[in-house]
Amino acid sequence: MKYNLILIAVIGSIALISCAGNSDKKAAGALADKTADEGLTVNSEDAKTGTFSIDGKEVSAGVTTQYFGDKEKGNFSVLCQHNEGSDPAGANFELLQVTFINEKDATTNPALKIYSNGSSLPMTEPEPGIVAVSLTGVGNGLGSDEFTGSEKSTGTITVKNRTIEIKDLSLFTSEGEKKVITASLPF
Repeated sequence: MKYNLILIAVIGSIALISCAGNSDKKAAGALADKTADEGLTVNSEDAKTGTFSIDGKEVSAGVTTQYFGDKEKGNFSVLCQHNEGSDPAGANFELLQVTFINEKDATTNPALKIYSNGSSLPMTEPEPGIVAVSLTGVGNGLGSDEFTGSEKSTGTITVKNRTIEIKDLSLFTSEGEKKVITASLPF
């Protein structure tokens, strides 16, 4: 009798885990469908690892890419998000996003400069060589504000062999708080 109760508990647990896995798959599928409906394609098939530092504190994490709309003409972003801790209430994370007018400009333009008007590139008359960089996160001194390029930004951004190299790039919040970023992001 005791053996039968244990066996029933194990089978019930397996069934619950299996159902939970299926709901996660359904949720992931629904998210992919919604993303596609909005013209955003996320590519994480060829997992690469990037590194970036914020005011000297270095982290490493997976790199993903996004295409906004048409893959040849739409904006192209490279993202690197470091997650620290699994408790949502106490977790820290940092997200560095670099957005180009398109992937071709990212890989062929030798003269890249920081976009100084926020994290979104202009939708009309995009200027080749302009790169929007943003840093957001929770914890680790990032607060709730987004750090982006401004007229005061200094540093360099280059792309060579499908790797973004950022050297001592200063980003600012709308209140003027500053963070200095260095990164190597293969895509």
